[in-house]
Order: sequence, then structure tokens, then C-alpha cells
Amino acid sequence: MKVHEYQAKALLAAYDVPVESGVVIFSPGEIEAALDRLGPQPRYAVKAQIHAGGRGLGHFADGFEGGGVRLVSDRKEAARLAGRMLGNRLITKQNEPHGAPVTAIWIAEVIEPQAQIYVSILIDRAAQRPVLLASRDGGGEIEDLAERSPEKIFREHIHPTFGLEEFQIRKLAFRLGLGEDVQREDFAATLRGMWRILWEKDASLVEINPLALTAAGRLVAIDGKINFEDNGLFRHEDIRALRDVQQEDPKEVWASQFGLTYLALDGTAACLTNGAGLAMATMDMLNAFGVRPANFLDLGDNSPVEAIREAFKILLSDSQVECLLINIFGGAMKGTMVAEGVLGALEGRKLEKPLVVRMEGASAEEGRRMLREAIPQALFAEDLRSLGELVRRATGKKL
Repeated sequence: MKVHEYQAKALLAAYDVPVESGVVIFSPGEIEAALDRLGPQPRYAVKAQIHAGGRGLGHFADGFEGGGVRLVSDRKEAARLAGRMLGNRLITKQNEPHGAPVTAIWIAEVIEPQAQIYVSILIDRAAQRPVLLASRDGGGEIEDLAERSPEKIFREHIHPTFGLEEFQIRKLAFRLGLGEDVQREDFAATLRGMWRILWEKDASLVEINPLALTAAGRLVAIDGKINFEDNGLFRHEDIRALRDVQQEDPKEVWASQFGLTYLALDGTAACLTNGAGLAMATMDMLNAFGVRPANFLDLGDNSPVEAIREAFKILLSDSQVECLLINIFGGAMKGTMVAEGVLGALEGRKLEKPLVVRMEGASAEEGRRMLREAIPQALFAEDLRSLGELVRRATGKKL
């Protein structure tokens, strides 16, 4: 689960990380009162809040010129920009082509950094432990820096038993060239707070980019990003309350209500599968046959018929889909349960799009019979290769 910048900064501040002063605005009627709370500023940073990076280089759906991050010297201009951005849709490289709705604006003091540091703590899946990343070259895309100059990114793995240790903080402060006592103290407070958020709140990423070195020699977070592990949210009601479903694909929100693992993609073959491994293999197979999957959907092995019905409804609701694909290996979730869910989603309606089915395992023969009788035009595959060939034909793709 992602949160907005203003939410990340509030959480960072609660964990003693120094952050910039700012105010959040949700409606045009709040703008003037919010600017009064912020107080007079030499310059104002007006930042659209969406769950996507590249806001400064983005553009608005209605043609409003300029990106989603603006620096202005005049309070009236800050108020005008905030009012113009609210309710608009901001399109960036990360959320093309439709963009995301701007439901909040963060207006903050402008800090002119003397240096910009990148720092993050995330889960290193390969090492099976958290890793702390830091670089003196902050403010840009860390992915580009990692590819261009990987030696400029310093890494410290954190042992889950011992946590972030003081010698690691001192080591990174030295490598980043933080020589003043106050800088090292600010840096230590920042890393300790970030680590506590990751560990105590089940975060998968805590990132500050940049951590600005001010003219006064202090360190201040002027941007923040925190992602949370969905499987840990049941422990954190306060974090769940931060979710902004308006930033998410409606189909993904729909799926989450039934405990389904669903991710919308940009292809034309909708997939209903069970098990993450089988789901990934199905997507690889489709790509091998020149067909792009429209989604990742894992029913798991314990989804009730109700969830299966809603899953198929989600696939039916996708207008870009040209073909529907079912690839199931039955276990605790029997083939008859899948067939019952699919037929329940159709509710007696005729299926307008091609359906290709591969069903094996528990009650697979009976499940196939139920689908064949209700959907005579359905195509049935015996293995992954024949499944791919049938989908390719159904979508009219050529190798």
C-alpha cells in the first residue's frame, strides 16, 4: 500500500525525522486558511499529491500547462495553482495514459539545498533482510544513478535480530562526508526514525529523496515516500486509514475487497488462475505466443465461490479484453467451485468474448463438463502449449 507525500512526512515527523514545514489542502475553500497557518514564505512549493513519481515533469489531463510541482514567490500565485490543480488529473511516466486524480495539495516552504542526499531502507529479497541505501547524489532518479554510477550508492544490510546499529550510521555519515556534529546528529535521527517505521509499521520501503543539507548546516527531508506491506496491514489500523483508493485502479480495489491478488496490466487476454507460480507461468506463456496479458490474478487455493464469481466479473468488466482465459489446477479449490463461480458471474447471460479453459486437478473433469454445457463455444486446452495456441487464435495474433 502506498501513501501520499504529506502522509509520509507526517509519519516521519512522528518518528523524529526532521521535515520541511508545510500544509495539506483538500478543497479550494481550505487554501487561504492553510496558507495563513504556513505563514509568509519567500517562496512556496506547490505539490500535487498522487501515487506516482515524476510529478514535476508530468502534465495535466485538461491541458493546464506545467507540471505537478511548482516553485513560486507569490502567495496569490500559490493559491491559484493549488486551486487549479485540485480536482485535475496529473499524468506522469509512471501512470500513463490516464493519470491520477489530484485530491490533495501540499504547500511547503522552499528549502534551497546546499547538497542533496538520497537515503532509503527497503527489503532486499535476495539477501532476505532489510538494506539501507545512501548516496550523496540525491534529488534524481535512483534507478538511473544505480545504472550509471553504482559505486556512488552505499549499502548496509541490517540484521533483523540486531536492527540498525550505531556503527552503521557512523560509517555511512563518514562516507557521505557529513563532518559537522549537528549534521551527524540529524543524520542519525533520520536513519533511526526510518528504521523504526520500517520495522514497527511493516513498511516495505521508506525513502527520503532528497534529504537536504541546508545553508544552516542542518538536514531536512523535503520529499518522502513510504510503501507498506499489504499482508501486515491487519496489525496497523492507523496505516490502513491512510489508504486512498481514488489513486488505485478500480478493478484492483474491487479485487482487494474479496481477498484476491489482482494487478491490472495493459494486454488483451484476461487471466483467471490459482497460485502465483501458475499465474506467472501463464503470463510467460502468453508473451511467448505474442499475446499480452490484461492482468495478474491469483485466486490462491482457498477462495470461496463468491470470490471466484467476483474475480470473473472483474475480468468481464475490462473493456480492453479480447479473450478470457482460465488456467486452474484444483486442490482445496475444486474445479467445480471454479465453474460455479464463473457461471454465477455470467448470471445466465451469453458470453460475448472467446473463452479458453485449461482445468486440471480435483474435480477438473466435472468442472470442465459444467463449463462446456453452459458455454458451448468455450475452447478447452490440454496443456500450456495448446492453451497458448488457442488464445493466440482467439485474439487473432500472429507469431
